[in-house]
Amino acid sequence: MDFVHKKNFLLVIFLLLFSFPISAKLPDSPHGEYPSDYWQFWFLYESEKRPGQSYTVIRPFFTNFSEYETAYNQQTILFPVYYKESTNYWYTWTVLFFITGTSMKHEDTGEDEDLLTPFLVMGSGGRDNDKYIGIFPIYGRIKGKLAYEEMNYFLFPIYSNWSRRSYKAHAILWPFVMWGGSDNRSDLRIFPFYSKKEHINKYYEHTILWPFFQWGRKFMDKKEPISYGVFFPFYQYKESDQGNMKSKALLWFPIIGSLVGYGYDDVTTERDFNLFFFLIQYGRNNDEDYRKLIFFPFYGQYQFASKKTLFISPLFFQLKTDSFHVKSEYNFFLPFFSQMEQYFPEQDRSDHYWKIWPFVRYHRDTEGTLEWNAITPFPMRSDTLEKSWDPIFSVLEYKHGSNGEKRFSFLFRFYTQIWSEEKIAVYIPFLTDFVSVKEETEWQFMYGLIGWKKSKEKSNIQLLWFINI
Repeated sequence: MDFVHKKNFLLVIFLLLFSFPISAKLPDSPHGEYPSDYWQFWFLYESEKRPGQSYTVIRPFFTNFSEYETAYNQQTILFPVYYKESTNYWYTWTVLFFITGTSMKHEDTGEDEDLLTPFLVMGSGGRDNDKYIGIFPIYGRIKGKLAYEEMNYFLFPIYSNWSRRSYKAHAILWPFVMWGGSDNRSDLRIFPFYSKKEHINKYYEHTILWPFFQWGRKFMDKKEPISYGVFFPFYQYKESDQGNMKSKALLWFPIIGSLVGYGYDDVTTERDFNLFFFLIQYGRNNDEDYRKLIFFPFYGQYQFASKKTLFISPLFFQLKTDSFHVKSEYNFFLPFFSQMEQYFPEQDRSDHYWKIWPFVRYHRDTEGTLEWNAITPFPMRSDTLEKSWDPIFSVLEYKHGSNGEKRFSFLFRFYTQIWSEEKIAVYIPFLTDFVSVKEETEWQFMYGLIGWKKSKEKSNIQLLWFINI
């Protein structure tokens, strides 16, 4: 019931910040069982190729990963300054997460492209009338965004209008003056003096001197409509026509809730109670898929359907989900510890991750990749951020690849050793590179001042970078 959601506003915001993925992400680094062609220079440069895959890093300035079978590509420049993902059917890119661009190809209508910045928005589609542009706040004509077919503004907020299907609305000095309607809808707002929202046989809502006097009816097309009223800030109520749902609140304020509140819904069997606004909350139902007990900020436990949340003090949080798409458990002791366990049944993939910041990071996935490093500069998980920046600060690194290859580095990759059943390699920047693969062995000192290469057919010596004997 609506009573429940108003009392859980802060908890909803928290869940949005730490939302669970519902599907496994596309791989963004070399994977699979095939041997790799790998080379590195200190922490600054890294290159790896496997059949159908390539990965290049110029740290921390640039990364690029490509997988040719799926046509997937990921690029970064000084991440998080610039980030881009793309396939043959879509792309998305962002600059500092303030400027973004997206594209999606549709079989029936062609390609949709959108550009969003704080002051400029523009886009196009497969048809000429899908094009739009906006220069905020001077002028804008925007289509297909924020659930509306079209939005227009001129010297916003002086004038704006928007429409969806037969509904059209206008605003002057938004949000203070607004009017709109269709055959079955009628809206009017002269803020804060008076407002109304009416939809024939669905709802009506009225306010006078908002927020002091508010009343209305909702769900009029349902089996049991609901009426509500607010005499701000002293009293708020909601009740259904047949009395199966009822809630009352004393000394109520938006967002933070009421000094005392109580509500029930006999259809869903939900019961809710709060005291001292959002500080003390209790709720449950008979199906055991809704539970809530909060003593903010010391302790809180919330369950709704397949999601569970627990916090102890302001620092420890636990989030769980158990659905058809994903089964996961996240544990955080902010900002020092984080643990993430994920399993995706549809892909039969799992992911295990934990971090003790700033000392160590650990990650293992279904394909057999295991990696850890000591000294990690960022407290929260970001695979892209960690690939770009962690090796610059790591005093120890270890990786066991899905192809059986092992890599060990220490002191910011001043020494790196790589080995597998068929390969051994050692990299010491500015001094020596040694690689032995099957029957071929190559050694260089200072990248060719002196070198030696041996294969099954021949051997040769390198002098002064350009002389081969």
